[in-house]
Amino acid sequence: MRRFRRNTRAVSNVIIVVLSLVILTIIVANVILWSYELNQMDWERMQEGCDIVEAVPISHSLWSTTQAEYTPNFGAVDNGTFLDTQTMDNISQTFIEGPGPQQRILHPNEAGQYAEWASAFPGATPHWDCCNEEFPDDDDSYVENIAATWKKEVYNLENETSSGTINWVRIYVRARLTQPGTSLIRTLIRSHDQDYESADLSLTTSYQNVYTQYDRNPYTDTTWTWDEINSAQVGASSRKAGGDQYVRMTAVWMELEYTIPGGQRLDFNGTFNIDLSIYPLAETQTMEIQMRYRASDVAENWYLEAYNWVAAEFSDFGFNNTSGSTPTMDWDMYTVNLTDKWLSYINDNGTICLKVTDNQADINMTILDVDLLAVRAKIDGTRITVANTGSLTCHLVALWINNSTVHQRFDINIFINAGETIDYINCSINLPKKPFIAKVITERGNIALYSET
Repeated sequence: MRRFRRNTRAVSNVIIVVLSLVILTIIVANVILWSYELNQMDWERMQEGCDIVEAVPISHSLWSTTQAEYTPNFGAVDNGTFLDTQTMDNISQTFIEGPGPQQRILHPNEAGQYAEWASAFPGATPHWDCCNEEFPDDDDSYVENIAATWKKEVYNLENETSSGTINWVRIYVRARLTQPGTSLIRTLIRSHDQDYESADLSLTTSYQNVYTQYDRNPYTDTTWTWDEINSAQVGASSRKAGGDQYVRMTAVWMELEYTIPGGQRLDFNGTFNIDLSIYPLAETQTMEIQMRYRASDVAENWYLEAYNWVAAEFSDFGFNNTSGSTPTMDWDMYTVNLTDKWLSYINDNGTICLKVTDNQADINMTILDVDLLAVRAKIDGTRITVANTGSLTCHLVALWINNSTVHQRFDINIFINAGETIDYINCSINLPKKPFIAKVITERGNIALYSET
């Protein structure tokens, strides 16, 4: 019995010793690994290096250029590619005018046969004068039908002195409902003392442009004549469906397309994109468009337009310059600002569509060289330029901007390869008054300082 107990104690002692050795081995291994990791981290921290080159306020984004070929509507590309329009270097893409139709827009200038809509705003304004703006003013002036029966409004138009073959005529109205519902509107044209109405057109509570196209005069069933254009009256008829679903109309106009024998035109579109991850819409003040060009004919102006995503058409409404650019036969710079109307010209994904167009068709075949065509956002932000001076990739995780009264910290997530210099742009950072300090911190704990005095 005593021998059994001695043997049991001996086995227990062996087990304790073995377990102690295992635990000791694990501890020693972890200490060694931890020490290695510390040494590795210290080594990496010593190899890492970054410097802030400068921290400056910026008022504009970088210029955004097209990344695909332009689409000619009239005329053609004569030489070069869209890549030649991305930098200002006297290497250009060449466009040439070709035969093409011309368009005209005619607005009301006096009362027509009908003024049956009961309400007009402002109250003392003639009905036609509420609907004759070149750029619709929406609820600033309008006529309104409150009747449950069909009522008509038509107006006389400005006379047109052009010549050529008329390809088509469109009757436009811009209207909305005062409340959601099913009230309807029809476009209306009066020719040869006869009324011609479109099919029923639905509206929403937001203003929208609706139109009806007539390729031939509905009375004669032949090509329109200029006398018929000048004697026509245009407008709309409507009725409310119930309640206060009134039909409100703020603009009426006629658009027509015609071809001049031997007429030459140039008109092309391009697609551009603003990086909203860098330049968010909420931090943008407006947009600017710039074109550097040279034209062989100084007798006609050139115009920049943009696609209006609200009105669903190309326009220069609201631009600070709508009179175009007159060429000099040398390189000319043409810049426009979209003022406070810029939001209508950019899509939610940052897409902006631009159009370059001549004044009108003429007999001269103009050659247009485009050296630069670009768009940019006007902002109020900061650019931090950081250079990686070490041999390892830097991961920047935080940015500090401090002076005696302002202490700002921003989370960032930027990787910079060895030998690389990057610009970090942030539209929500406004640099404080000098002197200030900018500081970036890496994931490894290194700090780069920049002092601006």
